[in-house]
Amino acid sequence: MIEFERITTRGGDRGESSLFNGERRPKSDLLFAALGDLDELSSAVGVARAAARNANRKRELYEMQQVLFKIGAQVATPEHDPVYKRLTLIEPSDLELLEEREQALMRSVTLPNQFITPGDTLPGAHCDLARAVCRRAERTLVMCIRTHGLTQLALAQNYINRLSDYLFVLARYFEQNPH
Repeated sequence: MIEFERITTRGGDRGESSLFNGERRPKSDLLFAALGDLDELSSAVGVARAAARNANRKRELYEMQQVLFKIGAQVATPEHDPVYKRLTLIEPSDLELLEEREQALMRSVTLPNQFITPGDTLPGAHCDLARAVCRRAERTLVMCIRTHGLTQLALAQNYINRLSDYLFVLARYFEQNPH
C-alpha cells in the first residue's frame, strides 16, 4: 500500500514540480506540458489496450507504453545530469519494431481514401482517441526540443510520430476485425 504522504507531498502547492533528478521548475515549464501529454498518451493507449480483444495487439500496446515510459524519463531528466546516464533510453530498435508492426498491420487492412469518422467499433474509437492525444504529445515534444534545444529527444519525437500512424492503422484493423 502506498502511504498518503508519498502521494500528497504538498511540494507543488506553490506552482512548482520536480524533474526526475529533483530539479525544481515552475509547473508552467514546457517540459511539464510534454510530460503531461505523454502521461495522457500512455493512459489513452492503456484504454485502447483494455478494449482490444486480440492478445497480440494487447501485448504490442503494452510494450509501446513501456517505450513511452522511457521517453518520459528522458524528457524529465536533463541530459547533463548524472541521473540521465543511468536511464534506459529509447533506442533505434524501438522505432524499428514499431515500424515493422505498422507495416504488418497495413498488409491486413484496407485503408480508406477519405476522412475517418471515429466510432465504428469501441476498440477502434479508443485507438483514434489515443492517436489524437499522440499527435498533441508530439507537437508539445517538438516545442520542447526546439525551445530548450533538447536534440537528444529527436528519436523520441520520431517514435511518437510513428506511434500516431500505428494507432491510425490499428483503429482501422479493429474496425475491419471486430471480433
